[in-house]
Amino acid sequence: MLALYIIGKNTSQTFIEANFNVLVQGVNDMSESIKEQTQGISQINEAIAQLESVTQQSVEAVSHSQEISLKVNAMVDEIKAEIKKKQF
Repeated sequence: MLALYIIGKNTSQTFIEANFNVLVQGVNDMSESIKEQTQGISQINEAIAQLESVTQQSVEAVSHSQEISLKVNAMVDEIKAEIKKKQF
């Protein structure tokens, strides 16, 4: 009877150890996946920051272009006015 008890105990202990090892491996796998996802999210955040920077630069360029366009239009209006004065 003692031998069967010891064999049963060893089998249970082996089963528990095997399940524990599977659990530990699962936790390690999840940890690695979380690290990879965190890196991916960081890369996405960096890309978004770069896009925001480029967008801001584009807005500034458009604003500057608009200022130039207004100045050119004003110059054109002045030239037209001078031409009208000289024709009459």
